[in-house]
Amino acid sequence: MLVFTTIEITKGFQVWKDMVKESGEKMKEYGMTMICVGPQADDETKLHGVLHFESMEHLKKFQADEELTQRRIDAGVKVETGTFTPVSDAALINFPSVITQHE
Repeated sequence: MLVFTTIEITKGFQVWKDMVKESGEKMKEYGMTMICVGPQADDETKLHGVLHFESMEHLKKFQADEELTQRRIDAGVKVETGTFTPVSDAALINFPSVITQHE
């Protein structure tokens, strides 16, 4: 299940990214993969992304995880600003070619 997401951060993208990398096992537990997430070009306090969850149940478990929520808050995430918009299975993906960028 693809999900479009937006959220505000207060401590910078690198702090957020470090927290995400430290949370890899939690992400796997929730069947979550970040397809693409990055700061808005003209406002680095706003993140936009496309996520994949194995199911709606996985997304709900991710949202309900108090430990992970606190970890996100500690990294400057304003969790109350987050939006998660599920995308229809009819979405067009990787057309006409796949773009990959990985650090």
